[in-house]
Amino acid sequence: MNINKILITGNVTADPEIRYTPNGKAVLSASLANNEYYTGAQGQEQKVTTFVNLEVWGKPAENFSKLVKKGQELFAEGKLRMDEWTDKQTSARRTRLYLLVENWQFTQYKRQEDNNTPEASASAAAAPSSPPPTRNQEIVENLKKPKRGTK
Repeated sequence: MNINKILITGNVTADPEIRYTPNGKAVLSASLANNEYYTGAQGQEQKVTTFVNLEVWGKPAENFSKLVKKGQELFAEGKLRMDEWTDKQTSARRTRLYLLVENWQFTQYKRQEDNNTPEASASAAAAPSSPPPTRNQEIVENLKKPKRGTK
């Protein structure tokens, strides 16, 4: 049995870039920075940042491009994929790993008082103040909890 399922949270490193195939299908590229903290041998806190490329297709790509901005924290779920090509200048074989995103959601919600613009206030007033938790939110909260016995 082969399983290819990735769950990750992180901050978007730049505004997402959307493009369209010749057939008109949306393809979005973005990147997440995932921070891992641990205590080093001398007792000092250490941080390791892993950057993960994301790719989103179709209508979810269009929604992602409209809603997601640099710095926002996201939960993403998908499959690990690899592109392979030959570099035209050096003729070297190249590869790139990325996450083909199947589902995503924000991990943080801004409250109405966090936004001072009239548009934000109007949209916040029209939306429920706090959405009910989803299964993905439960997963995100469990991933944020420190684990015993890690580095």
